Amino acid sequence: MSKTKLKAFTLGEMIVVIVVASIVIAMGFLMLNMVKKQVRIIQKTYHQKTALQFFEATFIRDFNTRNAYYDEQKNRVSLKSSKNSIAYTFLDDFIIREKDTFPLKIVTKKLFLEGFETKGKFIDAIEINLSEEFSNQQLFIQQTKDAAHYLNTPNN
Repeated sequence: MSKTKLKAFTLGEMIVVIVVASIVIAMGFLMLNMVKKQVRIIQKTYHQKTALQFFEATFIRDFNTRNAYYDEQKNRVSLKSSKNSIAYTFLDDFIIREKDTFPLKIVTKKLFLEGFETKGKFIDAIEINLSEEFSNQQLFIQQTKDAAHYLNTPNN
C-alpha cells in the first residue's frame, strides 16, 4: 500500500485565516456603525434646516399679508386679515401654527413696532433667537410696508 500525501491546509493555517477574516469583518462592522452615525447626524441637521426654512418662509408670508398682534399671556402671535387669521403659539421646544408644528427651540424673542422694542399688543417685526442646537441662529422678520402705509399713517 502506498501512502500518498494529500495537499491541504494545516489546522494552524486555517486558524490564522479565520482570525484575519474575523478582524476584517469586525473592522467592517465598526466602519458601518460610524457611517450610520454620520448619516443620522446629517439627517438630523437636514431636518432642522428644513424645518427652520419652512417656518421662516411660512412666517414671512403670513406676517407680510396680515396685521400682527401679540398676546403675552398665551405667548401667541395672531396674524389677522379681513379674510382670515392665523395664530403662531411659541412654546419652549416648538412653535405651533394651526395644525403645523415646527420643532424649533427658542431662547429669546423680541417684539418691535416702528423700529422700537415693545411689549404691546401691536407689532410689525419680531426677532427670534434659537438654541445652540440650531447654531444660535437669529431670525429677524419684519413687515414690508409700502409708501401708502406711511402716507395713510398719521404723524405722532
